[in-house]
Amino acid sequence: LCNDGSPAMFYMQENISSSEWVVYLAGGGWCYDLESCQGRFDGSLFPRQPCDSSNESVPCWMSSKDYPEICGKTGIFDAHRSPFRAANLVYVPYCTSDAYMGDGVFGPWQFRGARVVRAVFTKLAGRLQGASRLIFGGGSAGGRGSMVLLDEVSDRFPRLLVRGFLDSPYYLDVPSFSPKFAGFQPQHSQVLMNFNASSVVSDRCRRRFSEEQWKCLFGQHRMPLLRTPHLMVAAQYDSWQLSHLVHGYDGLEEKPKPYTAAEQRYAEEFAAKTRLELTRLKTLQLPGSSLYSSACYEHHISEKRSFWSKKVNGLSQAKALTQLDTAPGVTIAGCTSYNCGCANETEEIT
Repeated sequence: LCNDGSPAMFYMQENISSSEWVVYLAGGGWCYDLESCQGRFDGSLFPRQPCDSSNESVPCWMSSKDYPEICGKTGIFDAHRSPFRAANLVYVPYCTSDAYMGDGVFGPWQFRGARVVRAVFTKLAGRLQGASRLIFGGGSAGGRGSMVLLDEVSDRFPRLLVRGFLDSPYYLDVPSFSPKFAGFQPQHSQVLMNFNASSVVSDRCRRRFSEEQWKCLFGQHRMPLLRTPHLMVAAQYDSWQLSHLVHGYDGLEEKPKPYTAAEQRYAEEFAAKTRLELTRLKTLQLPGSSLYSSACYEHHISEKRSFWSKKVNGLSQAKALTQLDTAPGVTIAGCTSYNCGCANETEEIT
């Protein structure tokens, strides 16, 4: 179910001549308490699209009532440029506002994201019997959802080669610069409690963070505990996080106003910590996983043409994902100034 009780759905493009599958969870922020969820519903908060007057062009993100008949996505789904265009493709639109972590009722809304993903794989189980490889992932909220569900999906299909594609799930555990934003940490604690997200807390993570289980939903803390090989993407100047942390902006500032000297310093320290934590993460990952990090101000580009056009150290996200099983590795942009080398999306970043 979606937040408003309408049925959750998914799009599928089947290719009977291919044994490869891609299952991708869409993103779109979240809410975490009554105020943020009411704002998401009435349009006063991100994505600022009121559900009472929504339509296909300006949809409600808490319902399936405005879903178009055709998926129409690019990036990893592009019919001409994506290296996965011949695979069996599944796109799960986002209508649960919980990063696919919840399974409960809160206020007047349903938060059943984890149940939605499990139901999708129940529907696909017969088709996946003859599959050779499943790439399971998503972007932004979908990246975080696939992060917490990846090992569960892999365990569910033990005879299938399962790989993760986690685009922008890596929240950093840092204090907020803006006094208008309390930080992402309390949001995760509230999602865990309010939306009954305990089912996505793995046993391994529960043992590690027995007194702080919200960390099992949080990228920096959950990623080192994954058991399934994956490609994880984390921009050093993640625009979703910095929009909140620097300016207290509820949403994503596509072109933020110029930073003050103090804000610039915070952003560059954020990027430096991202590089440090990714270097540490690689020492903790199981063999076969890859990391990919640009020095760009960006977030969740796998549904955009940048998926194949933008390169870090000569490698695009698309190429890094195709090489996951043959040449996994660490691709981290080495330049250290804000948004360096990212003036346009086709420019190569080094």
